[in-house]
Amino acid sequence: MVTDLEKLKKIKVIAIAVAITFITGISYVIYAPVRADDAGKFEVEIYEGQGLNQIASTLKNKGLIRSKTIFILYVRMMGDATNLRAGRYIFTSLPAGRQGYLNVPVIINILVSGKSEPDDIKITIPEGLNVWEVDELLIRVGLIQEGQFSAQYYNQEGYLFPDTYRLKKQQEINSEEQIGELREKMSLNFNNKTEELFKNLSNEQKFRIIIIASMLEKEAKTEEDMKLVAGIIEKRLNMDIPLQIDATVTYGACRREFTKNNFIKNCDVTFQGPAIEIKIDGPFNTYIRKGLPPAPISNPGLKAIEAALNPQESDYLYYLSTRDGSQMIYSKTAGEHEANRRKYLGI
Repeated sequence: MVTDLEKLKKIKVIAIAVAITFITGISYVIYAPVRADDAGKFEVEIYEGQGLNQIASTLKNKGLIRSKTIFILYVRMMGDATNLRAGRYIFTSLPAGRQGYLNVPVIINILVSGKSEPDDIKITIPEGLNVWEVDELLIRVGLIQEGQFSAQYYNQEGYLFPDTYRLKKQQEINSEEQIGELREKMSLNFNNKTEELFKNLSNEQKFRIIIIASMLEKEAKTEEDMKLVAGIIEKRLNMDIPLQIDATVTYGACRREFTKNNFIKNCDVTFQGPAIEIKIDGPFNTYIRKGLPPAPISNPGLKAIEAALNPQESDYLYYLSTRDGSQMIYSKTAGEHEANRRKYLGI
């Protein structure tokens, strides 16, 4: 007859055997090297804004890892969940036992250190650029000719997410493939970065926030000022009075000229004085027309989007920026605002 003590010993043996098997299996998944095809290479593209789950899916589909779940758990355990860098990577698999073989820790180290292909073109798009300013930046790095990017994507203003991007180097300059690749990365990055912020909003609400955030990028610099200006915008909309934002007026002038020139000649909004333009009616003239402009006027970053989502209430109804742009001056009444204009702007 089997005693309780013998049963307990048997259960312990089974438990130990299961634990050993489990640990051995996990160790194999993490530390055993992966093998490539005859070429011995894996080419992987990690895009800006991709989360850990998406990166794990990419690596699994390429055959670089055996288990998405274990990879994700291991990365989080090592504290590297937000440290994996975008880029185009060439992973080389060597036979087990030789220096340079690939396993999960090696792959993570490569992604964390950002050892992507050095021949990639690196482009940084700052927050708040409009489509013509993005176009000018791409011209300066020798990727496109004037209007080549803006002509295709001016209607996607607001969704060209600002960030640092890497593009594959092409043999021929001004490649349409590069333009399409950059736009695809910007779109994916926008969706990834705003997914959590926008999860409870309708498409109409999202569009409204992007329009406001695009104005904040042109009107304010600090997070605090962005939230205050966002509060003033919301107050003016609720009071049904014009926003009177110069940046929308100059943007509208550029949009008009850009269309007139068949989307070829870009426009620099900094040279479009609003004094005359505010008297010309148009969809972006927030001096004449009440409410928001019909579309974004720049491509906002997360700071501006978060400010648009969290406007700060205040007693202010007016604001201006000093000539050197170092300070925002707020006013409660039209009289105070006019006095500040004379004091700080000399007008």
